[in-house]
Amino acid sequence: MYKRAVVQPTLLIATLLLATACTANQDSASQASAPPPASSSAASSAAASADASTAPAEAAGDAAASAATASAAADSTATPTTANAIPPPKGMPAGPTPVEGTDYNTIDTPEQPTGDKVQVTEVFGFGCIHCSDLQPDLVKWEKTLPSDVQFSYLPGPFGGMPDPLMHAFYAAQAMGIEEKSHDSVFKAVFVDKKIAGPDDVPKFYATFGVDPKVFSSTMQSFAVNARVAAATDQERRWGVTGTPTIIVDGKYRVQQLKADGAPAMFHTIEWLVAKQRPEHAKH
Repeated sequence: MYKRAVVQPTLLIATLLLATACTANQDSASQASAPPPASSSAASSAAASADASTAPAEAAGDAAASAATASAAADSTATPTTANAIPPPKGMPAGPTPVEGTDYNTIDTPEQPTGDKVQVTEVFGFGCIHCSDLQPDLVKWEKTLPSDVQFSYLPGPFGGMPDPLMHAFYAAQAMGIEEKSHDSVFKAVFVDKKIAGPDDVPKFYATFGVDPKVFSSTMQSFAVNARVAAATDQERRWGVTGTPTIIVDGKYRVQQLKADGAPAMFHTIEWLVAKQRPEHAKH
């Protein structure tokens, strides 16, 4: 509206001036053209001034409109780039990439991969409250593992009564009741308080159908003592200093639980499993 109000008077004045000049030329070729009236000159000057002052404003307005249109078009077609929008490398699980030194560490003397399965081992303690808290989630997670992953437990000398409970783990394995008794031991220690000392251990395992005296004897057998010693040496080579600690393929040590909880820990494990999987394709 502002542009039309300025331009129309200007065009009208210019048209009148042009018509006057043409008439004067037709009346007499020798007659000098009369100068335009003062009022016409003033109007013409004012119109020219208005045109001159309006042109930059109109140009600026047009430039701003063009810039706004271009910006809107760019916004409508732009695709934001975020870390989450970048797909993970082929074969790797979705999600953030675990950070070495924060989420996991490479073991100083890693083992060479063997067989066609990636080995995942939890170093735990039956007397470790954190292992007890993790166990329900660990059981669910273990059920989701693909067929090329082998999961196992390794008792460590951590938590309350580490020595009797490490021996009990291997005695239960030898007597064929480890799998069905494993979760119940945590409950007996931390919830039901049925295992408060070494003498309670054989009595508790008797609830799974074994003779407590035989179980106690098995706990002190040469075979069980040897397995406890081997487990302790293995954990020392892996650099395990607490529980729960997850070892992936004898090469990576996953840090203990942090504030972000079990899901972050499992993501790190799955990422390391995927990283190791090509090594087992060679076997």
